[in-house]
Amino acid sequence: MKKIFNLKLFVIICCLSLFNSCTEEKAENGRITTDEQYHANIFAGTSLETFYYWNKDISNDLLRLNPETNTDPITTVNEIRYHEGDTEIDRWTMLTDDFESFNSSLEGVYTTYGYQPITYLLDESTGQCVSAVAYVYQNSPAEKAGLKRGDIIYEIDGKPLTVNNYTDLFYSSQITLSLAAYDATINTIVPTEQTVTMQAVEMYENPILCYKTIDLDNGNKIGYLAYSSFDLNSIPELIEISKDFKAKGVKKLVLDLRYNGGGYVITENVLASMFAPQDVVDSKAIFEKEDYNELLTASGWSSVTRFTTTFNYESVGLNVSTEGANIGLEHIYALIGPNTASASEALIGGLMPYMPITLIGEQSHGKYCTGIPLSSKELYDMMEEVTPTAIKNWGIYVMIGIYMNSKNETPCMPNGLIPDIEAIDDPMQPVQLGDENEILLRAALEKEGKQYPETSSLSRSMLPWKKLKGQPHKTNFGKRILLPAADRPITFKK
Repeated sequence: MKKIFNLKLFVIICCLSLFNSCTEEKAENGRITTDEQYHANIFAGTSLETFYYWNKDISNDLLRLNPETNTDPITTVNEIRYHEGDTEIDRWTMLTDDFESFNSSLEGVYTTYGYQPITYLLDESTGQCVSAVAYVYQNSPAEKAGLKRGDIIYEIDGKPLTVNNYTDLFYSSQITLSLAAYDATINTIVPTEQTVTMQAVEMYENPILCYKTIDLDNGNKIGYLAYSSFDLNSIPELIEISKDFKAKGVKKLVLDLRYNGGGYVITENVLASMFAPQDVVDSKAIFEKEDYNELLTASGWSSVTRFTTTFNYESVGLNVSTEGANIGLEHIYALIGPNTASASEALIGGLMPYMPITLIGEQSHGKYCTGIPLSSKELYDMMEEVTPTAIKNWGIYVMIGIYMNSKNETPCMPNGLIPDIEAIDDPMQPVQLGDENEILLRAALEKEGKQYPETSSLSRSMLPWKKLKGQPHKTNFGKRILLPAADRPITFKK
């Protein structure tokens, strides 16, 4: 995927000169780095010096990316990301030596089983765990094996699930899972005789998990959309879904972003154009603003994104219109949680000045930065230099700005969006996304006046255990990706 940046060449050359001047001093015994390490340090340092939002704050730390002596530039970039004391402000900038795979994953293509397990620690002394399937992707090995939300995994390949092997749920190439059920009366996981065997495949994971129209008792209709990633491939289908909601007279929407870790700003803008009031879109009001470093600001990077209905991005083969797809929404119920991040939070925050939004669930992740994926080739092309062969597949995801809504507010900053109605997601309950008895959706429907039996067993979470910390995320988690377009050299966030 080719991305073109209209950054003035002299700015980059100046930055490269500044960085090189910091790395002229060699080790006493001469250079100790390989060619790959040498050029990776220069690439990382130049990228951070030029694009990084906190470039001035880490200027002294850039000395650590000495091409003569630093043998681990990937770790160094992680270590010098902006901190305030012991608090890591930037948790997202990263250097990679496999940019091709990184870029593919941003587009939703993975080698995967096509499901999302969430793991819980049963016994701290033994490390015993269980994992609940939160959702499965269409046409995935998991779906074909019959897995669904609410299934509980207690063994991998005949061995108990523990803190030592649970990552095999994500990273193995073939796996046999033993399933169990939860008996709430005795607060115990009860093994069943059911097992499933899966082979991981490379596939596109369609982030549109579920959508439907729900008829309420008062005659109103409410739309429901569960969406797990702001990718580019799903945009045409999202437009058709919005047109369908409009045709059915939907005026309120339950937007389920509890598992959406972010993605492309373009997709965020497309959704905003269909969800915001029509008059706001027609007037091309300000949707979002961006604060960049001095170099990018001086180079003409636009700080304002306005609502629009035309999205023409030749660099990624995207040419769509949302004309006629504005639903005419009067209210959004946004379902959120710890896995709601970045572009998800930005979309909600950008719409807040224009329409009522009720947040339901748990506190979101708190990713308030925008980044760009930049390959070594792109940077060296900008400098009109040949990309060093040793780093031809290197790249960096670098934070370039902080986003705000039209009121100059970033609602998820610094630690995430706070729900108006608290509700705990419980994937152990055998209730699918979109089911009117599912806990978070139920909270939204109750707010709209739907009556439920007081004795309903699904009115609250039944989870007696805590989620295991540090669980793997998709590569696009915490990403809000700005993709400049060749034909819009100033206003990159359109």
